[in-house]
Amino acid sequence: MWLFMISCYLLTGFSLLLYILTGIQGYFQFPVFGLSHPSLALLTASIYLFTETLIIFFFVGAGADIKQYMTEGLAEETDHNQSILIKKKLYPPTMLNILLVITVFVLGGAVDTRVLPHWIHGILFFLTLVHFLKMIKTQNACFRETVNIRTKIAEKGNAGNQTQSL
Repeated sequence: MWLFMISCYLLTGFSLLLYILTGIQGYFQFPVFGLSHPSLALLTASIYLFTETLIIFFFVGAGADIKQYMTEGLAEETDHNQSILIKKKLYPPTMLNILLVITVFVLGGAVDTRVLPHWIHGILFFLTLVHFLKMIKTQNACFRETVNIRTKIAEKGNAGNQTQSL
């Protein structure tokens, strides 16, 4: 769990840095590691989508684990209900941000072919960045809540093992 979660945090940070770098590159038009703006945008969108998919699956897996712990008597119904509430808090902003990032990427192509003015793309880029930062804050809170649930379950499991050995 810890390695998975740390990977999510590292990939989120990397995605955020790439997203900001892509925006700066689009404004000032300079190559990054030999990549043009559309190429870096494609790389950024791909890494971002991989990261968010990984985060979603983390919470799906955590919920499934908690449900399994319920059958083993280590978790309670409230733990499972809380994991569902965490997902209800996490999924809407995450899915909206995925939609926004993909929209910014696609509209970049429209700007490149001169179908759309660049300022619309720029404003949407900035709004998506602000939403991305808010989403990271929400994801962090959800990670914390999930860790608290899993810690409580682990402590209950350890207490049960100690009682059996006495």
